[in-house]
Amino acid sequence: MLRRVLRCVAATGLLRSAGPERYELTGACRAVLGGFAFGGFLFNADPEMWKALGEITETIRSGRPPLIDRYGSVYEYLATQPATAAGFDALVKGNYAPVADALAQSADFAGLGTVVDIGGGHGGFITAILRAHPSVRGILTELDRALPGARAHVSAIGLADRCEVVACDFFTDPLPSGAGCYLLAHVIHNWDDEQALAILGAVRAAIPDDGRLLLVEAIIPDDDSPHLSKDLDIRVMTILAGGERTESEYARLLAEAGFRPQPAAGLARVESVMVGVPAGR
Repeated sequence: MLRRVLRCVAATGLLRSAGPERYELTGACRAVLGGFAFGGFLFNADPEMWKALGEITETIRSGRPPLIDRYGSVYEYLATQPATAAGFDALVKGNYAPVADALAQSADFAGLGTVVDIGGGHGGFITAILRAHPSVRGILTELDRALPGARAHVSAIGLADRCEVVACDFFTDPLPSGAGCYLLAHVIHNWDDEQALAILGAVRAAIPDDGRLLLVEAIIPDDDSPHLSKDLDIRVMTILAGGERTESEYARLLAEAGFRPQPAAGLARVESVMVGVPAGR
């Protein structure tokens, strides 16, 4: 059975025959193993992630991914599976690196002083901003699970003196207040509308009236055109309470939370950024 599977894989170019009953890796396969795509393999091949896609019928019927009932959230599950969590972190880092670079070049962060990256993972977005704008300081907030990786990444690229890494659960802890810019990059799509409004409300409580909120997401187009965000929406739907949204849906959330939403601007891949300006208190 193993030989039959390897024979099938060899047809993709990832393996090649190396003698009777033997196969070896090709250069293409070695490149994949050394890149962030392998993190995607590790994450999506995890038994629970694989199972979640197969449970999509139950998710549609109940309106809730069964994975949440089993573990509380995908992040609570990842906290118990270090290999899967490492794959997820590598996938996120590789996918979002060009988006972070595009965001860093898209705005005059120098005039905003301090940027608070909320739920910033290992710091891909905040470090891209700090590298591009030497006068800016950063604060990265995350749950305890991500803090060691975030601190290691910030230190490794020589930004530890300009970027504070702090533990913060945005549902229970107050966010650092008074910064000129607050960044939510691929955070809101994880949560349903009620939870999203709670997060945005926490930002509104912390942000000064002249501050700016930057919302980075894969925004779904309103028509039936092919778009990766539609596929991402289905994948998110099977493991989280949230999903991708259209521009009008994000604008409505921002307005309800006390922000004046600005039109979305494209960044890289399929991601866009929306700016939220604090409305009058």
